[in-house]
Amino acid sequence: MEEYLKETYGITVYQEQVMLLSQKLANFTKGEADVLRTARGKKQKDVLDKMKGKFIEGATKNNHPEDKLEKIWKDWEAFAQYAFNKSHSTCYALIAFQSAYIKANYPAEYMASVLSNNMNDISSVTFFMEECKRMGLKVVGPDVNESYFKFSVNKNGEIRFGLGAIKGVGEGAVKAIIEERKNGGNFNSIFDVTKRIDLKSANKKVFESLALAGAFDSFAVSRSRYFHQAENESMTVLEKAVKYGSAYQEMKNSAQVSLFGEDSNADMPEPIIPECVDWGTLQTLSKEKEVVGIYISGHPLDDFKFELKHFCRNAIDQLNDLESLKDRDVSFAGIVTDIAHRMTKTGKPFGSLTLEDYTGSFQLMLFSQDYIDYKNYLNLGWFLYIKARIQARKWDPTQLEVKISKIELLQEIRSKMAEKITLKLELSEIQESLIESLTQQFQEKGECKVQVDVVDNKENINVQLPSRTLRVNLNQQLIELLDQKGINYFMN
Repeated sequence: MEEYLKETYGITVYQEQVMLLSQKLANFTKGEADVLRTARGKKQKDVLDKMKGKFIEGATKNNHPEDKLEKIWKDWEAFAQYAFNKSHSTCYALIAFQSAYIKANYPAEYMASVLSNNMNDISSVTFFMEECKRMGLKVVGPDVNESYFKFSVNKNGEIRFGLGAIKGVGEGAVKAIIEERKNGGNFNSIFDVTKRIDLKSANKKVFESLALAGAFDSFAVSRSRYFHQAENESMTVLEKAVKYGSAYQEMKNSAQVSLFGEDSNADMPEPIIPECVDWGTLQTLSKEKEVVGIYISGHPLDDFKFELKHFCRNAIDQLNDLESLKDRDVSFAGIVTDIAHRMTKTGKPFGSLTLEDYTGSFQLMLFSQDYIDYKNYLNLGWFLYIKARIQARKWDPTQLEVKISKIELLQEIRSKMAEKITLKLELSEIQESLIESLTQQFQEKGECKVQVDVVDNKENINVQLPSRTLRVNLNQQLIELLDQKGINYFMN
């Protein structure tokens, strides 16, 4: 970049010349010359005014004409008005052009690089993960058979999470995994990993973090089984795996050979991984977030996308700009990720809860009667639906608050608020198989009314067919059927 600027504008060269001229013409020291350079760059007029007198005085003593010195200083001042702006804008423009080109033509590689450069800042990783989603790029979790230390792009064009972004997994452990994978091929089990890599660089804590992050998911073993300890066992599967790998390597290093010339370690079968109850989705994702910092393989709210879409007016990130919501009613939902029960200085109880959705998190404060009414909802991992109003604080009108009017369990919202579902069907898409599928699903009775709008865009016809008697159960199976068939619907 510096060479480019020299060739194009001569800016760096000019700056060097100014420093040298100030020393040659006016006997400036190197330190004073550098102060002059800095003042010009930062447009510090008061400093420049002081240095002008020193420059004129020093150069005059060297018998240089004062009118020529005034001309030189005037040129320097004029150059200072645009030189740095121009040089910086040139740098930024070139980098912006290069970045835009790479992002447009190599989007996965570009975003993998951006994520790698920010992988120690979880808030930045979260932001750029959202950008990947917006761009239609799939980010998949870490995998010992595919991941590198940093984020990378696999053969399917997906961004693979870097092993170095997992808490508790150091660079030495990642290097050992990648080196062995490169030399001996992919791993086929947790025991294959422990017997092949250098265990001096990867202890039990490393394997626990890898398992919780999903780095062993390609072995088709649920994460819970790695931490399961059978009744007649004294160790978890992960502990057995580390012990097995250590014993295997010790036997291999002993170089003992059997009577038939075969390695003695060939008689060392892998332990059996016992079955156990799998963790629930929330538990799996919570543990994943502990070691990665974000949800990768899913989100606790995935089962509530219907409720978020049809019954929530607002996303939680909108609450970070209360001014735009002033004097408006809001409704939002999320999972409780943090709670607190406290006392004021006067002995009055109050509390807080932090609610998180796909877009972000927000802390809600509960005082006085609100705390009494809603304190039972302050439980970690609960899914809540909240209605509130954004209004001025009672004791400080200059500040806005989220005044809660109702809190309910998100699991109960669908049955309470889904009064009628309207299906919008194109006339050309109505087929017997579709009618049979809907009829079968409508057999499960519930409280939700049904209306079908038949649309013929060619003839500009819209026939509304509300049912007077049909009441259906708006369960997940019905929603999945509508999504699968591509049927547009909305709630009334």
